[in-house]
Amino acid sequence: MTKRNYKRLVYVVFLQIIVCCSSTHAGQLAIVIDDIGYRAKEDSAIYQLPKEVNVAIIPSAPQATIRAREAFEQDRDILIHLPMQPKNSSTLVEAGALMVGMDQEKVNRLVEFSRIQVPYAIGLNNHMGSKATSDRQTMEYLMNTLSSQQLFFLDSKTSGDSVAYEIANKFGINALERHIFLDNSDKLTDVQHQFHLAINYARKNGVAIMIGHPRKNSISVLQKGLANLPSDIELVKIGTLWRNEKVEPKKPFITLFDVEPALTSVPPFKSVPMLRGLPKE
Repeated sequence: MTKRNYKRLVYVVFLQIIVCCSSTHAGQLAIVIDDIGYRAKEDSAIYQLPKEVNVAIIPSAPQATIRAREAFEQDRDILIHLPMQPKNSSTLVEAGALMVGMDQEKVNRLVEFSRIQVPYAIGLNNHMGSKATSDRQTMEYLMNTLSSQQLFFLDSKTSGDSVAYEIANKFGINALERHIFLDNSDKLTDVQHQFHLAINYARKNGVAIMIGHPRKNSISVLQKGLANLPSDIELVKIGTLWRNEKVEPKKPFITLFDVEPALTSVPPFKSVPMLRGLPKE
């Protein structure tokens, strides 16, 4: 190997090491959009975002099954966004909600019905549910059902005293917890702040799970933010985290040509008339 080819090879290996190292340390960002199935215009805007953006569909929503099929065709990960009982008794809850006091059979039927309404779902997260997710018996019934039906679980963390994640692990379910809410406030500057907070959280902790909703400002922030996502942040499907899958880093477009060098470039060098730049003996 000539000195020139050796330097070239070292340079290529160096580039590949840099790319691999930067990808290895990239933060992963998973985005789940809740409350899908009610508003056609807003849902359509969400479905125009990258397929790595996950959708959580309320089973009782009028367009639940249609949205699930559309997401499946786009190769999106789908969650059942199951309504659950909140602590505030005056809060209205959608039909088909998980209520404290339900027995195991009722919980089984509820999840089975939800799967029919939201086909292709790989997991489930809670809609509201501050009372349900803090009730151990209710969560044990739910996790027993999810375990038997091989569904993952994401705790939306609507309550600080939720026991859902703990009990999911007890039943052998691969569970995750939400880290950031995109749009607790619908004010544009607040939504922008939350998006950047999720990016910084992913950088610091390796993974950030953010939950948002199909709202005007949320959609605007996601459209701009995901189109300009920093190179050290990897947008991933929620299933990638549930399954502990590794995202293959993108490799640089570098090609090495495996060809024999010219005879005049191979020692012992010989002077050839009319050729320049060749070393003489």
